[in-house]
Amino acid sequence: MTEPLVLATHEDTNANATLLRGWSIVAAVAEERLSRRKFQPGYPTLAVAEVLRLGGVALDQVDAVVAGNRFHFLPRVFGTAPVEGEHDLFGLSHKTWLSVQARFARKGPLSWLAEALSRGPLKRRYGRDVALVDHHTAHAYSAYLTSPFAEALAVSVDNMGDGFAARVFLCRSGRCEPLWESDAVQSPGQFYGEISQFLGFHVLNAGKVTGLAARGDQARAYPVMEKLFGLDRDDTRFRLAPMWSKSRTRGLFKELSQFSREDVSAAAQKRLEDVVVDFVRRALKETGDHNVVLAGGVFANVLLNQCIWNLPEVQGVFVHPAMTDQGISAGAALAHQAETVGLEPHAIPHVYLGAGFTEEEIGTVLEAEGLEYERCDDIDGRVGDLIVEGKVVARFNGRMEYGPRALGHRSILYHTKDPAVNDWLNHRLDRSEFMPFAPATLAEHAADCYEDYGEGVEHTARFMTMTFRCTEFMKKASPAVVHIDGTARPQVVHEDTSPGYYRILKRVFEKTGVPSMVNTSFNIHGEPIVCTPSDAVRLFRQGRVDVMALGPFLLQKPRDK
Repeated sequence: MTEPLVLATHEDTNANATLLRGWSIVAAVAEERLSRRKFQPGYPTLAVAEVLRLGGVALDQVDAVVAGNRFHFLPRVFGTAPVEGEHDLFGLSHKTWLSVQARFARKGPLSWLAEALSRGPLKRRYGRDVALVDHHTAHAYSAYLTSPFAEALAVSVDNMGDGFAARVFLCRSGRCEPLWESDAVQSPGQFYGEISQFLGFHVLNAGKVTGLAARGDQARAYPVMEKLFGLDRDDTRFRLAPMWSKSRTRGLFKELSQFSREDVSAAAQKRLEDVVVDFVRRALKETGDHNVVLAGGVFANVLLNQCIWNLPEVQGVFVHPAMTDQGISAGAALAHQAETVGLEPHAIPHVYLGAGFTEEEIGTVLEAEGLEYERCDDIDGRVGDLIVEGKVVARFNGRMEYGPRALGHRSILYHTKDPAVNDWLNHRLDRSEFMPFAPATLAEHAADCYEDYGEGVEHTARFMTMTFRCTEFMKKASPAVVHIDGTARPQVVHEDTSPGYYRILKRVFEKTGVPSMVNTSFNIHGEPIVCTPSDAVRLFRQGRVDVMALGPFLLQKPRDK
């Protein structure tokens, strides 16, 4: 019997599409990678075409079409998501939409109308009925069914989705059953996003607050954070200061203006950790679970994920690799399959689910661009040697990664001995980052490098979704990737996941005795990670890296005359 083929989409900020066959994700692509507009909103036209192309099927061969989100009808009715006003968390339009979304979540005529407004445009687009999957249900299934755990507690927390900011699920026998939720106006994502905006960062780049946190004193502004964000009495719902009274220049935020942005960041990070950890602990106590699976934009916060892993009652944690809304289409497809034909969780083997290019296709681009290059029989060995020599190497190889992290196939690589690399390489890439670069570390040496790495998080550590405390060996051998708080956010590399990438890292280790290298995404500030050979060549021409390994081809930056 042929396994059913499901096409799923997410239409909103971070639009994306997934093609699923049975449990297996055939292809998953974010629209931004193809449109070259970061966080591309609206219908994922390009991504749908791409996942169908990668799967070798036409739309009429798909057994089911699924859409993530029941009530996010604006992009379906108007063709795109709201523009920047949606992301001004202090603005009238965002507060209004958040309040309306919270009302949609209550069963009744308004909820029915919102869902009908979503279904109509979808049916017209596809000429068939389209199944809708709740936003947080999609997050939960994305985390549970791609985890190594047969039973788990699933927690989805973000800014807002289908009327809720968070939902908790009991996961058993391939199904996620909802337990409780926190509504859209009581949102951890809203809290952290407001802090991000207050400090001058775009809400979708709130990770900069996480990076700054280690540079400040968390105690100074913490009393204000307690007023801004907390839990209700039974720890099952979040509590925020009244939304309509908040302003960047008045009230509690005026109080915050007396503190440095480092101290504000530290206090906000500490408060997020304290509150969300208590929320998770309450759920663990209710269900008796010891394994936790996480998705939703709040769990892009790698320090928070480490705090959950370090809870004494937790034996295992898995964070879905595309924990943001880039994972909604995959979660919606998995949810639909689980609830129609039945699925069991399987640890996702890798996230190389986007476009790949043949040697011939890459060679055609290089010839058209008139670039000098050499073809290497052992490109991975050469890249390893160049890293040891101190070269900044861009690597473009194999299928593109799914999710927000570059995991070796669209990455910039460097050695880990230069603690100043975070400053000069970020400057070269037009980035302002406060987190150090992340390390890629050989799996067989991970325990030598990270104190709290071990059974229960081996699989999530493959995807750069959690920080770990660094050992003294790691601090001395790889200062370039250790944050000032003594943590690092590694990608633990296994040979079976990406053999060529593994060989590069192995070569570095054999020559230096250091089992790690810097891995940062192949892009510049404000652009998505590169997708095609042409994208890669354009950045290479700008002189951002010393060397580029494009498939089996090696390109050297011309020496200055």
